[in-house]
Amino acid sequence: MAKCKLLMQTGQVQKIIDFFDGYSDDKVSCKYVKKVGIKAEFECETELSPEEAAGHCKGVFKGTPEGKAGDRGRGAPLR
Repeated sequence: MAKCKLLMQTGQVQKIIDFFDGYSDDKVSCKYVKKVGIKAEFECETELSPEEAAGHCKGVFKGTPEGKAGDRGRGAPLR
């Protein structure tokens, strides 16, 4: 599996950190790295491209109660 870094930005960044730190499924495995303001950086192990991994994580979070409650976390690969 390749490693990439994902940058997630939201007004409720702690919810993203709590959810994705240690998160793993059949496509990604995420580990929290650091937080700066409303941005959280994660290291992600995946076979997906960074763009696909960001889209997958965004879709996963939108399926949670926090994600459905109007929290529009954005995931983007770091370059």
